[in-house]
Amino acid sequence: MELRDYPAGKTAFYSFDSSVDPRAIILLVHGLGEHAGRYAGWAERFNKTGVTLRSFDLPGHGRTEGRWGVVPSPEKVYDTIDALLVGIGHDFPGLPLFLYGHSLGGGIVLNYLIRRKPEVTGAIVTSPWVILSESPPALKLLMVNVAGKLMPGMTKPSGLKTEYLSRDPEVVTAYSHDPLVHGLISAGLYHWMSDAAAETLSRAAEISVPLLLAHGRNDMITSSSGSVRVAGAAPRATLKLWDEGYHELHNDLLKDEHFAFITEWMDTLI
Repeated sequence: MELRDYPAGKTAFYSFDSSVDPRAIILLVHGLGEHAGRYAGWAERFNKTGVTLRSFDLPGHGRTEGRWGVVPSPEKVYDTIDALLVGIGHDFPGLPLFLYGHSLGGGIVLNYLIRRKPEVTGAIVTSPWVILSESPPALKLLMVNVAGKLMPGMTKPSGLKTEYLSRDPEVVTAYSHDPLVHGLISAGLYHWMSDAAAETLSRAAEISVPLLLAHGRNDMITSSSGSVRVAGAAPRATLKLWDEGYHELHNDLLKDEHFAFITEWMDTLI
């Protein structure tokens, strides 16, 4: 990990490079409250297949500067992803390049594909924030949306229940004791993602790159119905619903099958 200057500020950048020349590259965008370091083990799996994974801590997360839970602006995040993709292209010219987003990162990647239309080989999106499994009460939602415009830096507990992350108790325990994990979300971030989710649902047909959407039917954080709707509109989408899967498919009891499905899909594009 190293700190680099990007449009969103001083950003923690992770390069999980393999020891051999890679055949493809992934840029991963993590979820709410966590950090890219939690994907080190997942990156090792990809390395063994000849795929290098790179990532970064979002603003307000992990080791990236800023108050936890606060994201400066959507455009600065998208500009940072732009810059990261350009850098990867310089480091690995001509190699297939995939975007990968999970949860909050999945919602960001979907909206980024619509707004920026990057030249990537494909996108992998798991458990995206498109439709939440439990929507806030109408009055609370109205207050959050107003605060998102007037007081975007105001933070509140996200309400994420750690037991909903995975059926593996060791994953839940590790998450709960990780000093770089937090349980906060700002009004501005919630407002942004609510707008982004609505835009993604209305403009999903504009996602032109090959898209793999994976979601657990038992996800109690984000609803698989969001992935179903996006996949139904995006012209080159592949949808995989895991019957028993929880939110973090890469950390769930079916992670081996999930990884195999991802790599088999990638192999069709490499």
